[in-house]
Amino acid sequence: MTINIVETVRKVMGWCPQKDFGFMQAGDTKHRTGKHDFIAGYGDLQKKRREKVLVDVPVLDSGMIRILLPVWIIGFMLMIIVNHYSILDIFVVFAYYLAALLWVLQNRTTVELLSDKIIINRPFLRSLLIQKNEITKTQVIKNSSHTTRWILRLASLIMLVFLATHSINAIQLNIEQSLPMLRTIVNIFTMLLVTVWFAVMYYNFEIRTHYKAALNVVINKRQFMFYVDNPDEFSVMLQQTGEDTING
Repeated sequence: MTINIVETVRKVMGWCPQKDFGFMQAGDTKHRTGKHDFIAGYGDLQKKRREKVLVDVPVLDSGMIRILLPVWIIGFMLMIIVNHYSILDIFVVFAYYLAALLWVLQNRTTVELLSDKIIINRPFLRSLLIQKNEITKTQVIKNSSHTTRWILRLASLIMLVFLATHSINAIQLNIEQSLPMLRTIVNIFTMLLVTVWFAVMYYNFEIRTHYKAALNVVINKRQFMFYVDNPDEFSVMLQQTGEDTING
């Protein structure tokens, strides 16, 4: 009798064992989902803190001069002092190709925006640190590479084909002369060097033509150029003092 009364009261109040069980599951699921979302959100934040952004840094800050200048000086001295071909010539030519490769890789920059500083990370070279309070000017400027891209692209392609054709013809003549192996190898790689360096210059130009505008950041008379799809939004992010992220 007592049991029937209790059951009647529960039915009147709308209680159901499945609802109670469902409520317990929902509470547990909410707890677990909330924890999972927090961890996933934190992971996304950490991921977004460093994003790939193309940056042109001042020549004196780039570190490339420290690499290229010694190579050029040593190569020039060897051409004057050493009158015969040697294994050193191979190392010098290889150094020029290595410098060209490094020039290409310097386009793979990543940027971190922190509360008070900007970190520009570059392959094989030290990271550049910019303090936000040292920024004296930010300005969105028109990208001249994008404006003149079709004319310069056509001229560059014609020049590249001309250099490549000239290098191939010179290599064929060099091979037909039956010179010593060391001399032939040095000559072949030397003849290709101008074409390779021009191709690198064209590549650097081409990857910048995508952007209609760029953000010019001035720090103590040093100018950094950030190529992003939304330079206005990026400029605002540079002025913020909180923990920032870069979207794309």
